[in-house]
Amino acid sequence: MNSISRNNKLILLILILVPLLLILSACTQDADVTDEKDTDITDKKGIKVSDDKASLVLKNGTVYTMEEDQPIAEAIAAKEGEILFVGSNSDVEKYVGEDTEVIDLEGKMVSPGFMDGHTHPPGLWTTKLFAVDLSDLKSHEEYIEAVADFRKKNSDAKIITGMGWKNEPYEQADGTNPGPKKEDLDEVVSDIPVILSSIDGHSVWVNSKALEMAGISKDTKDSEIPKGGMIERNPDGSPRGVLREGATGLLDNVQVLSNLTKEQYKEAFLEYQEEANSFGITGIMNMSGSTENMSILHELEKEGKLTMRVANAIKFEPGTDPDEAVKTVLDAHKKYNSDSLRVNTVKLFADGVTEGKTALFIKPYTEKAGMGHDHRGEANWEVEAFKKMASTLDKEGIQLHFHAIGDGAVNMSLNAIEQATQANGERDSRHTITHISAIQDSDITRMAEMNVVASLQPFWFYKDQYYDLEKAMIGEDRALAMYPARKMWDAGVTIASSSDYPPTPDYRPLNGIEIGVTRNSPYPEEQETNMIRNEAYSLTVEEILQSFTKNVAYQLFREDDLGSLKVGKKADMVVLEQDITKIDSKNISETSVVNTIVDGKVIYKGK
Repeated sequence: MNSISRNNKLILLILILVPLLLILSACTQDADVTDEKDTDITDKKGIKVSDDKASLVLKNGTVYTMEEDQPIAEAIAAKEGEILFVGSNSDVEKYVGEDTEVIDLEGKMVSPGFMDGHTHPPGLWTTKLFAVDLSDLKSHEEYIEAVADFRKKNSDAKIITGMGWKNEPYEQADGTNPGPKKEDLDEVVSDIPVILSSIDGHSVWVNSKALEMAGISKDTKDSEIPKGGMIERNPDGSPRGVLREGATGLLDNVQVLSNLTKEQYKEAFLEYQEEANSFGITGIMNMSGSTENMSILHELEKEGKLTMRVANAIKFEPGTDPDEAVKTVLDAHKKYNSDSLRVNTVKLFADGVTEGKTALFIKPYTEKAGMGHDHRGEANWEVEAFKKMASTLDKEGIQLHFHAIGDGAVNMSLNAIEQATQANGERDSRHTITHISAIQDSDITRMAEMNVVASLQPFWFYKDQYYDLEKAMIGEDRALAMYPARKMWDAGVTIASSSDYPPTPDYRPLNGIEIGVTRNSPYPEEQETNMIRNEAYSLTVEEILQSFTKNVAYQLFREDDLGSLKVGKKADMVVLEQDITKIDSKNISETSVVNTIVDGKVIYKGK
């Protein structure tokens, strides 16, 4: 009897559970079918294809994603400006539809679009179009001839401006370098002012008329020159014809004669943008981001003519009221901030440049600098005013971007950041120091600990056009030790690469990548000569590539949508003819840019 009861109970339990399990199984199967229908359909051959078709598909290549969980892929798909898929050649096929543009890479390399973390557009394009372009010239005689030729072609000009002269031709027999003379310009133009900026943008060469109109003479006292500035003088105290750093501000009332019109600026910027896109550049930190320039870029954006992401930094000179600086930035942010334009960065100059004897170093310059035995350069700001400006901006969540060439200026900038953090509390500020030609080991450690970004210019890592001047100014050992990228990377400093165009006239990122690896010239005619500057500081191709993509996106607070190739991010990419991680590093700069892609649209096609 007990046995029969147990059997009956077991049968009853089975009768209850089996239908219940069948119902649950059916519900689960229905859910799977529904999800599948939402994302996939089956073609006539029974192959699953996505109903979410891509506008662009790249396949049969090597895709470097800059993402740790999927560093390399074969194919990538984009739709409506965003990345839809990253993966294999076989899997990408389901995103191909009748209207999809398909590019067979045939083994070519794909990288996130290159980004330039410190540049000055339109750069030389304003000069090429509307002034005297000296950037491709090498001698004093060529400079004078170019000015004379420009005057002949522009007889009605009220002022002649230009850019691109270099200090090298003016080194004296004793090794000093005071720059060119006003009298040489007077010989070809004496009745109107001539103002010519050096290639590094830190000095100007003027004629006597410009000095006269600016009220600069033998009687101009050093106390009248803005801090950090310098007037090169003849032995009798009269101005030689070169003004450096803040002293160039004495020419503002003359320089105003040459202001570009809005249409001229637009024309120059569009020429720059076309060139930059051809180099694979899809995003920049614009260091020429005045409020006037931003309004013009805003117009170009509304006109649908911007083909790159542009973050903008506003520069403030010593003497600016910190509260006014904050108001200027916040107003510009409110007015212009968008997907293509970003505004939340301020640039401050801590010092000048080595070749101008205005960079701030901890150890003195050599006697060849011609500034005495204990010249160390001078800070552009009074230290307390510098710290107050930094702290006030930091408190409002504004990013700081410091120009610092010498190790003294780097130290000064880090001190300002440290004080701002102590006053306002720690936050994810990503304050940035750019150039960093020289830095103490202890400050490398501080940069890493404080999460300060290093915006370096790999283009300068070899014995370039400035090296001989640097060697003369601070000595060979210190010149060779400049730009210790390897030390900084290994210490954990985030290096975000940039060009500082136009002081770097040839600003192709592929040049910078090659130099960052070889520490040598990228130009075939120079590669076999010894132009290597401290090979021990070299980075790998992968590291430098990251510094031109992912790390700049991080610097600009855009790592969520730029800098790597991942589903949901912006479809900004560059296609290269060769895999630059697999070829001889000295051939990287000769690699062709095949396509530049922004928002999933091909904006540049190589020839």
